[in-house]
Amino acid sequence: MAEAMVHRGPDGEGYFRAAGFQMGMRRLSIIDLEGGVQPIYNEDRSIAVCYNGEIYNYIELRDELIKRGHEFRTQSDTEVVVHAYEEWGLDCLERFNGMFAFALYDEPRERVFLARDRCGQKPLYWWNRNGRFVFASEIKSILKSACVSAECNVGAIDAYLGLRNVPEPATMFKDIYTLPAAHFMLIEKGAVREPQRYWDIKLSDGGGYRNDDEYLEELEAEFHKAVSIAMRSDVPVGAYLSAGVDSSLIVAEMAKLSNRVNTFSIGFDSPIDETKDAAETANLLGTKHHEIQCRPQDFELLPKIVYHMDRPVGDALIIAFYRLAEETSRDLKVVLSGEGADEMYGGYSFHKVIQLVEKYSRMVPGILHQGLAMPALQALPVGALNKFFEFPAYLGTRGKARLLDFLGNYSTRDLATNVVALRTLWDLNERGSLYSERFKSNACQDWIPRVRDSGGPFFDRMLKLQYDEWLQDWALIRQDKNTMAHSLEIRLPFLDHNLIEQAFRMPPRLKALGFKDKIVERRLAQKVLPSEVTNRAKNPFFMPMEYFFEHPQVGELIKMTLNEAQVRRRGYFDPKRIAWLLEKMETREFVYLKQVMSLVILELWHLIFIDKQKLW
Repeated sequence: MAEAMVHRGPDGEGYFRAAGFQMGMRRLSIIDLEGGVQPIYNEDRSIAVCYNGEIYNYIELRDELIKRGHEFRTQSDTEVVVHAYEEWGLDCLERFNGMFAFALYDEPRERVFLARDRCGQKPLYWWNRNGRFVFASEIKSILKSACVSAECNVGAIDAYLGLRNVPEPATMFKDIYTLPAAHFMLIEKGAVREPQRYWDIKLSDGGGYRNDDEYLEELEAEFHKAVSIAMRSDVPVGAYLSAGVDSSLIVAEMAKLSNRVNTFSIGFDSPIDETKDAAETANLLGTKHHEIQCRPQDFELLPKIVYHMDRPVGDALIIAFYRLAEETSRDLKVVLSGEGADEMYGGYSFHKVIQLVEKYSRMVPGILHQGLAMPALQALPVGALNKFFEFPAYLGTRGKARLLDFLGNYSTRDLATNVVALRTLWDLNERGSLYSERFKSNACQDWIPRVRDSGGPFFDRMLKLQYDEWLQDWALIRQDKNTMAHSLEIRLPFLDHNLIEQAFRMPPRLKALGFKDKIVERRLAQKVLPSEVTNRAKNPFFMPMEYFFEHPQVGELIKMTLNEAQVRRRGYFDPKRIAWLLEKMETREFVYLKQVMSLVILELWHLIFIDKQKLW
């Protein structure tokens, strides 16, 4: 099982065995390069831990635990886990600031303690049948167990098409689950307990807000601390740098703390490329900058990337994440990135659209909306749709139909369903027309995420939804799996839980208002970044398929996965509908192109994991 994920830790290995329990690990050496060999034990070796990730505040915790009488044998952050558990039990999780997945064995209590960090930056999967429990950081490792077979969870296909990912705790594999973010799980005396949540976002009651300047001052202090502790390492640390404000803020802070920062950006050799702006930012901040280009021939890597992803994530952009990590890993073992800021401060276009539509729906009577507004929107030219979104791609007739459906049915849906309706790649009707007759009965639509706390401001409730689905299942899995494929650790300062909690204490007006986004973050940027950066228009990071889809490398993938014989053999989809969709690619419409790639990735996943074909 450990050998299946050597890429996550090429620097060493370790194993632990006890009666009825075994665990192992692969090590990527970053802190205490010589002494941090795992498993790591407490003083009397009655507690052992195998651990993936970083506890950023390990120095402060170590000092506190030494004062409380604990003896440390190493300088590693891993050892903090066993002593913190000795001191505080399961409550130790509340004291950790970092990204982690770990398994701790407590011999006196006959207990296995599994835990995952607050945002799900590090993965943890499990399988439990017939009295045997198997867990790992990657599903491909679980599949190496002689007890586990690779079977498709066909009920998850509908969710995958709707979201382009499978929402946790399910996976695309039957009987294999994720431990959700901010949860722990116990096995005590052989009994497997249900996962329990140990952290949640608390929403404001919408009153008692302080002065805006106080929030900005607090953000500046928390952000400085978050970047500072994320840079703790015994090896050099660099950063991903786009043209946006998130990564630029991180690099600016890093430049204050280090006299040499390496930065890396990726482009697509297309008119919407942001590498020129990223290079300008790097020059202004004085970094040593590296530029990588993702080209059509890189689509040959897609089968290998799907293998590393474990679960299908239906967006060809995973190729860019893979290439960026591949090139960065030639120089570094640790890289910082700006992931997570959009989820806190309302940086996605759908955040602004939903907020505006919510205000509109409260102001405009339903009869006026249906009688006047909807006919007027239906008469708008297709090109006008792009005014609602930041993507420079052509959204076209399908995009217009999506927007009209969203606006026309907004008042009949709850918040979570509206978020999915605006984001979805395949709406309910499209999925229904895609499925073969015999598969329709297997499709399940019961996967819409729900708001766990109905109180608080509308905008914050919408943002909170992402922490149980979008963030861990879409954004973070793309980062972790592609960086670790190249033995590169990625750290995300914006996911420091202190920053997250501070963001949800702020009034929504400091996040997004009208067509403005990330307002408080941009105010911070104005204090520390050149005006050329802070005034730059937002350019979303996405794969420009309209420039790539006609290249042979892309065409070969489509022929291999979506030919009529293969579609019939798999049995999920109507071959005529697939053929129609492939013809629609010629329109270069954004939605059709992304739909095709989501199906290509799904079939590659089947070929690799279910059919066990070697495609590279």
